[in-house]
Amino acid sequence: MNTLDDWLRWQENQFSTEIRLGLERIRSVAERMQLLSLPVPVITVGGTNGKGSTCAMLTRILQLQGYRVGTYTSPHLLRYNERIALDGAPVSDQQICAAFSAIDQARDEIDLTYFEFGTLAAAWCFVQAKVDVMVLEVGLGGRLDACNLWDADVTIITSIGLDHVDWLGHTREAIGLEKSGIMRPGKPVVCGDPDPPSTIASHAAQVGARLLQYGRDFNADNVPQPVLLGEVQRLNAACVVTALQQLQVCLPVSEQAIAEGLRTVSLAGRLQQFAGQPTVILDVAHNPHAATQLADWLKKNPIAGKTSAIFSILADKDIAGVVKIMAAHMDEWHLVPLGGYRAISPTDLSSKIRAAGVRKVIYFHDDFSSAWQFIQSHASKQDRVVAFGSFLVVSGMLNVLAKRESQ
Repeated sequence: MNTLDDWLRWQENQFSTEIRLGLERIRSVAERMQLLSLPVPVITVGGTNGKGSTCAMLTRILQLQGYRVGTYTSPHLLRYNERIALDGAPVSDQQICAAFSAIDQARDEIDLTYFEFGTLAAAWCFVQAKVDVMVLEVGLGGRLDACNLWDADVTIITSIGLDHVDWLGHTREAIGLEKSGIMRPGKPVVCGDPDPPSTIASHAAQVGARLLQYGRDFNADNVPQPVLLGEVQRLNAACVVTALQQLQVCLPVSEQAIAEGLRTVSLAGRLQQFAGQPTVILDVAHNPHAATQLADWLKKNPIAGKTSAIFSILADKDIAGVVKIMAAHMDEWHLVPLGGYRAISPTDLSSKIRAAGVRKVIYFHDDFSSAWQFIQSHASKQDRVVAFGSFLVVSGMLNVLAKRESQ
C-alpha cells in the first residue's frame, strides 16, 4: 500500500463493523512493538460529551507551556490526520503510513480494527517524535476502549449521558461504570459531571483511584472563561485545570499558560460560527445531552429571523430524544443522507422527526451543497442555519463553507 488512502480503504474493508471492543488484540500487537509502556505522562479523557473540547484545551495549555504534546482524538472531520496531532497540528500522511506499516509487520495473524490501527499508530508516532506528554481521547466507553491499554497518570471523565447504549448499557449507572474503566489505582480521576451516577464514586473506591468530583472537590468559580462557546465549556475548563494541577510535579504549568490557552484554544464543530448571510452554526450534537447544551445556547442567543436546521444522524442514536430537545428552536428542517452502514435514510429520519411531534416543514436534499444552496437562496440577513447531529454533518458543511470562502 502506497498511500494513506490505500491503508484506510484496506482497514475499512477488514470487518463488517469497526466496533469490536476488547484489549486482547491491541495488547498483543503493542507488546510486539514495545509500546506497552509509554515513556511520558499520559492524560486519558473519557465521558459522553466534551472530550474533544477538553483535549483541545489540554493540548493548547501544555503547548504554550513549552511541552511537546501528542494528542489522539476521534473521529476526524475533514482528514484522518486530524486524529494524530503533534503540538495541535495533524501529522503527515508519510508518518501515519510508516506507523501503519510497522503495525502491519508486528501484528502478523492478529486482526485489528480500524480504531485499533489508529490508536497504535498514534502511540507509535508520539514515541518517534519524543513527545513530553500524551493526551488520549477515549473512542467508546472506557473499560474496553483501545486507549485504555495504557495506564494514565490522570484521567478525566467529562460527563455521563445516554449514548452508544447498545455497547455500554441503557442506564447512566451502567454507562458510568464503563467510563470508569479508565481509572487507575492511586491515580487521580477528575469527574466533571455535576450529577454523576453512583458508579463513578463506587468504582473509584473499589480500584483505589483518587476521585476529584466537580461541585465537591473543585468548581469553575476561578477558572478563566474559555473562548469556546457554551456554558459547559467553563465546566470542561475546570476539569482541565484540576487535572493539570495533579501533574504539577512532573508537568508544571503556569497560570499564564492556562489563561492564554483557554483564551486562544480552537476546535471545529463545537458551536462553531461562520458569519455571512445567513449565519451558520456547526455543532456535533448527536445525543440528548449535547443537544440540550446546543438548545440552551440557541435560547440565550435569539435572532430576529428564522432558524433552519441542516440535520442528519446515525440510526443507532436517540433520534427522538435529540429532535424533541431541538424542535422548539427550528423553523424548518433540511435532511441530507449520510453514508455508511449506520446511516438512516432521509425518509425514515423524516418519519422519526414527525413521530417526535415536529410539524414544521421538512425538506430533502441530495447532499450538503444543494441543501446550502437552497437555504442561501431563500434566506435573509436575520436568519441563521444550525447544522448539527452526526460528525458527518459538520464535516460535510465544513467542506461546503470552505468552497464558499474560496469563491
